[in-house]
Amino acid sequence: MPEEIGGESRVRQRSGEIASPAPSGGARWLPALLAYLRSLIDIARWSLAAGVLLMTVTSLTEGLGVALLFPILQVAGFQVAGQGHVGHYTAEVERLLARSGIPESLWLALLLGLFVLLFALRSLFSRVQSVLTFGIVVKYELALSRSLFEAVARADWMFLAPRRSAEFAHALTGELTRLSVGTYMLIGALSNAILALFYIAIALKLSAQMTLLVLAGGMILLLFSRRWLRAAHETGSAVSESMREVYAATGERLQNLKTMKAYGAQDRDLAMLAALQRSAGAQSLRNIRSQAAAAFWFEAGSLFGLGFLSVASLSLLRVAAASILLLLAVFTRLMPRLAAGNNQLQGFLTELPAFERIMEMRAECAAHAEPAEESAQAPALRHELRLEEVCFRYGPADDGSASARVLDRASLSMSRGRITALAGPSGAGKSTVADLVNGLLTPESGRILIDGLELEPKMAPSWRRQVGYVGQDTPLFHDTVRANLLWAQPGSDEEQMRQALRNAAADFVFGLPGGLDAVVGDRGALLSTGQRQRIGLARALLRTPALLILDEATSGLDLENERKILDVVAELKRTSAILLIAHRPSAIERADLIYVLEQGRIVESGGWAELCGRPGARIGGLFRLPEPGRS
Repeated sequence: MPEEIGGESRVRQRSGEIASPAPSGGARWLPALLAYLRSLIDIARWSLAAGVLLMTVTSLTEGLGVALLFPILQVAGFQVAGQGHVGHYTAEVERLLARSGIPESLWLALLLGLFVLLFALRSLFSRVQSVLTFGIVVKYELALSRSLFEAVARADWMFLAPRRSAEFAHALTGELTRLSVGTYMLIGALSNAILALFYIAIALKLSAQMTLLVLAGGMILLLFSRRWLRAAHETGSAVSESMREVYAATGERLQNLKTMKAYGAQDRDLAMLAALQRSAGAQSLRNIRSQAAAAFWFEAGSLFGLGFLSVASLSLLRVAAASILLLLAVFTRLMPRLAAGNNQLQGFLTELPAFERIMEMRAECAAHAEPAEESAQAPALRHELRLEEVCFRYGPADDGSASARVLDRASLSMSRGRITALAGPSGAGKSTVADLVNGLLTPESGRILIDGLELEPKMAPSWRRQVGYVGQDTPLFHDTVRANLLWAQPGSDEEQMRQALRNAAADFVFGLPGGLDAVVGDRGALLSTGQRQRIGLARALLRTPALLILDEATSGLDLENERKILDVVAELKRTSAILLIAHRPSAIERADLIYVLEQGRIVESGGWAELCGRPGARIGGLFRLPEPGRS
């Protein structure tokens, strides 16, 4: 995928670029929340059900522990019996203890023991719940990661090519991390909500009037906090966008460190990154301020309302003092739970745009997916691959003419037993031909034929199994030589790998520390350009391809190693069709048939000697060859 190396100027609206989320507003977060919940339930259904059950049990043990406080005080000698609902409740507990036959002297020890046991169980359940929550978050993150990566990997090349790879990398790393944090927050909010329900049930039993008044006040606070919920989602979208820019710019510069240092552009790039980071930091600070303001007003409003209702309950509702005390004990534990739940919900809404971004990207990739490999099998290439009157353009022509075509009615063939070369100036369409015969691109018009049978788009995935490709840029994985070879052809044995390396003039591998198990570095950074190209060629040869495409594959080699590789290629043509794209005459002259392209059209074809012998031949101008008959 194309990468940018430029400075501060950036093309923000390129053709085909993944659309950024639309500005948030109103209750846009609500459908996103529902979509998120559906996906979470779909992926972690049973784990989530077990987690909710465990939250319920944890909340129940804590609620029962709080409910034991006044029976403990009654048994300890504090007279709370006869004081409203608390008195009735404590009297019921005393009668239950009396009927049990347990000596009265042991009642306090028994109740205290139950109290300690309940809170010990609560701690145990809370610990198990933490582990289970972590498992849910990891399962959900990995499932979404696999789903998104699969959608990207299966998308059509024409959809992927105009996009920055850093955008996909950010979604698969930074956005997924944000979503994991948000999932933790949402599960925490759910846990607090379940516990709050138990406290509300206890409070309703003690004083329905006061509890309903408290709940009414809480609803007013929640309605008042809607503006902060909306602000949390909006700032979350802004944070997502700004962090995407930071991640993309950082990734691009890390991939091009050598070029950056060669141009002495470190200071310019640092200034550009610093500006992007300041913007992202400002958005994050705005979000934190919004959450802090919401938390302050919610907690302050809760405390003020609770104090007011306590006084009103004593003077107007005539609630017993013991009931007031127990209600205060309940509400002082309930309000922090509600405040924490509100903060967690806000935090989740801040991270929710990460989920929206991932879903949008996955949907776009799925909409541009290639056919499944098993949908149609391509015919085996036994004789000839042919392009007939093929036209291709990367985008629509502005005026409807053929001026934007990269290829214009191109016809050519390549067959087993022959090296077919493409020559022409840069931009003539040579690499486009390579991508077309590789099945990465589909002709606008015309046909690609394999032994007379048309290569349809649905056959492209299976056809590529017959193709070996080596380009000018041969990135390798930060792994061993062995792993890089097996990536192309799993199941190959050591002798096959060694033979492929020898055939590709990559014998230098056997002299590396570790040999086949030598690590090549990030994108093959520990190797020279020529060494990377030779390992790339060995990787292609290991597949024993029916079609071998060499797109400037020897450009990084010295003439001696190029000669060795071309000797191997000459031997391979007995079993493979070879397509060779090169700018060196030393490579082109080895071809059996050469096509010369200019502005997407084939202007001449023939063998090297034949073309060089023609007066005014285009190939002579390409390689600065003297005119026939001139010294």
